[in-house]
Formats: sequence, C-alpha cells, structure tokens
Amino acid sequence: MKLKINTIAATLMLQSACCWAADEHSISPAIHAAELNSPSSGMAASDNDTTGRADKRYAEMLDKMQAAVEEIAQLYGNPVFLQVFTNDEGQASELKQRLKAAGTGEDIRQQLTDLEKRRDALLGDIALRKIEIVRISGRLIRQRAALDALAMAVEQARRAVEDTDK
Repeated sequence: MKLKINTIAATLMLQSACCWAADEHSISPAIHAAELNSPSSGMAASDNDTTGRADKRYAEMLDKMQAAVEEIAQLYGNPVFLQVFTNDEGQASELKQRLKAAGTGEDIRQQLTDLEKRRDALLGDIALRKIEIVRISGRLIRQRAALDALAMAVEQARRAVEDTDK
C-alpha cells in the first residue's frame, strides 16, 4: 500500500512539473516581449512576478498532492497516516527519526496508562481479598471456639462416665 501511495504521489509530482513547464511555454511570445520591452518592467517587477508565479505553482502542487492523498486515503478506508514530501535526504532522515521518537513516546505513554489501570485493578482485588480474609478469619475463630466447647463437653461427659463407674 505504501508503495502504491508513493508511486501515485511521485506520478502526480511529475505530472504537475510537466504541466507547469507547459504553462510557462504557453505564454504568447508577443505578451512576453511586450512585458520585457515596457519601461515599467524593471528587475523588481520581474522578481516579484517570478516569485508570485513560483508561489502559485507551489500552492498548486500542494493542492494537487493533498487531493491525491485524500483520494488514496478514501480508497483504503481513511487510515491514519502521515506523508511528507521532500527532496532533501538529510531532512527526510531527520523527520523519520523524529516521527519514530514521537511514536515510541506515544506507545510508552499508552503502555504506562495500561499498566496504571492494571495496577489500580489489582489494588482493588487486593483490598477485596483482605476483606475476605478478615471475614473468613472471624468465621474460623468462631468455629474453633465451637469445637473447643464441644471438646470440653465431651471431656466432661467422659469424666462423668468414669466417675459413675468407680
């Protein structure tokens, strides 16, 4: 699935680059020549125009990439994912490490939360067991007392029988 997403994203980026190149060549030579020959078009105007066109192309590229990612996500049931587009390998590597660290931190937080819930449940079980121990201990004490009383009664009856035999 990741390979498909990357392939589609790369295709869209190449398509966008081709479209941008075609857009630049589609400007009529007469308009382009008129812009260059006009007295008001100085270096500042061409820099602003170039920057404006670059910003517009960049925004178009991002829009197309976003639309492609949304379409692909819908095809696969809207999974949670993060896609970063960069041509700088160093920056990409750093972003991957940061993402792994963030994911690992989130996993650790989730595990800690799960362990705390389990600890609380076990502490509750321990408290219930202690209450049960106290209840059973009291019952055991009462039963021992009853057995001791019965044993004393049996002993007294035995002595009474021995005394009558003498």
